[in-house]
Amino acid sequence: MRSFVFVSAFLLVAGLALSTPPVTLADEGNIKVVEATAVSQFPDGIKFSVSANSVDGIDDIRVFFSKVEQNGRSTYRSVEFDPGDSVTGESLLKSGSGGEYFPPGTKIEYSFEVRDKAGGVVRTDPKIFVYEDNRFDWETVVEGLITVYYYGEYVRDRAELVLDAAQQNLEKMLPVLGIAPTEPLRIVSYNNYRHMSSALPFRSQAVSEGLQTQGMAFSDERVLLVHGFDPTVTGTVSHEFTHLLVAEAAGTAISQVPAWLNEGLAEYGNIDPTDDYDAALRYGIFTRRIKPLWYLDSFGGTPEDIIIAYGQGRSVVNYMIGTYGESRMAALFPVLQRTLDIDLALQEVYGMDQYGLDSAWRATMGLEPLPSPNELKSRLDQERKAGGDGAPQAAEPTAEPTGVPESASEPPGPRSGAGVAGVEGSEDGSTSPGCSAPAGGATGVGMLMLLGAPLGLMALPRLRRRPVI
Repeated sequence: MRSFVFVSAFLLVAGLALSTPPVTLADEGNIKVVEATAVSQFPDGIKFSVSANSVDGIDDIRVFFSKVEQNGRSTYRSVEFDPGDSVTGESLLKSGSGGEYFPPGTKIEYSFEVRDKAGGVVRTDPKIFVYEDNRFDWETVVEGLITVYYYGEYVRDRAELVLDAAQQNLEKMLPVLGIAPTEPLRIVSYNNYRHMSSALPFRSQAVSEGLQTQGMAFSDERVLLVHGFDPTVTGTVSHEFTHLLVAEAAGTAISQVPAWLNEGLAEYGNIDPTDDYDAALRYGIFTRRIKPLWYLDSFGGTPEDIIIAYGQGRSVVNYMIGTYGESRMAALFPVLQRTLDIDLALQEVYGMDQYGLDSAWRATMGLEPLPSPNELKSRLDQERKAGGDGAPQAAEPTAEPTGVPESASEPPGPRSGAGVAGVEGSEDGSTSPGCSAPAGGATGVGMLMLLGAPLGLMALPRLRRRPVI
């Protein structure tokens, strides 16, 4: 949902620095660290606490921490305490409101550095801490690299269902993405949406126009939050789990993976797909709302626009893999890491850029190709001048749309740092806001609006009904 640049863990937290001064055992002096701990203060963050003493007087304490899977990208912040011979200090690493969000399941490595007035310094041994939602008593089921956290009696079977969906997705997507993960991946499974909503980034806690988040992936932390009792859980888990794998395949080039590709791959990896997105795509074609691929760096607009974009992304990725094979898709990501440009990477691997791919895909759908990006931009500029205020002009639906689609009236904006999967909007300062696809495809108010249109009723098949928990 929006592209963004991964930075050092918690870089925006006040009082941080990126350098680590060297420490040797010879510097210990008279310092003794009595206790060093980390405790979850969900949903506010992690509280680090330390107690130490020295006859020379403690005058500086710092806590060093890093997300375990981020290859040692460590930072530190000062610990507050009253200087003296025997001290106790605390430091709160904030999450969510007032801090940089990180999800339950985030694994942190931390240690303390204590200094006294005589120049003595002690660095405690590193410890591992998993930030948990401490409202519940968590249990785990594990298979290979995947751990599922769950809570409550008689819930283990559901957790194993979640684990099996992730494992199936992993086996399906490894050859598609050309990766061999070695670091753990964690899934935090909630028993209902009310419980899960408190753990989501602020922007996702409310149900927006009927699109309720049933799962969200956080590639920075290699964590997935999911509503484990939703009827579509296997599809949600496999879709969102793919985002973690795509981020691993793309590496530092993750910000260059457009939403149409990221979400298309997530749906390709969905082990329990429905026809909802296909139906939305057919409706989008019928009503001339299919955007050019190069306009789908991120998904925005109305709920219907977003649902149609998901359908388009899935269709394009299915075309790419069905026509050129899984190995070609796997070859794309190393090239993207080198070029840092999706058009250059596509050109090198597939022999065509986004415009060429868009044209080839449209041909398979029975649609005429669009003008080139430059020609399309020129045409839209002329339409704006003719329209006076530059507002998009409405177009009547047609069974065989040609020319400039109505949805192309808005040119793509610059990459804005949006989350892994490209849905626009973030208000929590997270560097890894993850994917929050509408659950189960085109459901909720957005699809009801689509189905409410008379022409839509003729164009769309009947959608599969699902109970709501």
